[in-house]
Amino acid sequence: MQKKIIGKKIKEYRKLNDLTQETLGEKADLHYTYIGQVERGEKEPSLKSLINIADALEIGIDKLLINYDLSSEVNIQISNITDLLLNRNEKELEMIYKILKSLTQFLEVQNIEKDL
Repeated sequence: MQKKIIGKKIKEYRKLNDLTQETLGEKADLHYTYIGQVERGEKEPSLKSLINIADALEIGIDKLLINYDLSSEVNIQISNITDLLLNRNEKELEMIYKILKSLTQFLEVQNIEKDL
């Protein structure tokens, strides 16, 4: 049932972008009825169609193919953070890691103080 999972993800990302099936179809150069069929899991999209849809949604095709629960806001945020990191070099990633580590430690202290 992979096509149902992919269809669900397309629908979720479409809604996150406030797009109608018709608008997504226009942006992806696909008919809106086809978009609906894909979203409902009735049709299995070709690789070219998936690429067009991902481009129209301004996401990587991996977000449509990797099996994680899109309905979880946490997973969406983790995916967005990953996107920001993809084109960084090793030195930049090391710096970002140190900043994130410091930030998470700060947040933990804030949460502890809030609980007191």
